[in-house]
Amino acid sequence: MRRALRYAAIWCGATAVAVSVSWFGVRGVLRDEFVDDVDVEPFAAQTIAADEAPLTLTSPSPTPSPSRAPGKPVKSPTKSPVKSPAPRKPLKVVKVKGGEVAFTLGPEGCRLVSATPVSGYTAKVARATGWIRVDLVKGEHGTGVFCISHEQRTDTWEY
Repeated sequence: MRRALRYAAIWCGATAVAVSVSWFGVRGVLRDEFVDDVDVEPFAAQTIAADEAPLTLTSPSPTPSPSRAPGKPVKSPTKSPVKSPAPRKPLKVVKVKGGEVAFTLGPEGCRLVSATPVSGYTAKVARATGWIRVDLVKGEHGTGVFCISHEQRTDTWEY
């Protein structure tokens, strides 16, 4: 009985090591193939403190792959021609004491991509025609980061 348990434990350990080695071998390929191809669209920012827990987003469920009967050949899917990506707008990332703010600057104006406060700071967003202001605030002190559409530039203000 002890011999069987010892062999089972050795088999489980060897299987765990083999799976770990295999995973570390293919994870870089999978990441390069699937994760790097995703374009992240700008999103509307909301005011949250850096210490608060972030909202969890549900990811879309993967599409099931067609199953095949054993012994039948599988046709490889034909790839459609690769579309050239749309020209990207320049991304302007402003790093300040209270965190980071990222904008895209384009002919139609500024668009807020992200506002990431450091621990203890809060991000507040104000918008008007022609500009966006993001305040990274801690108590009475903070930094205002502005994106001015018609001038295609960003500016900061410490207070």
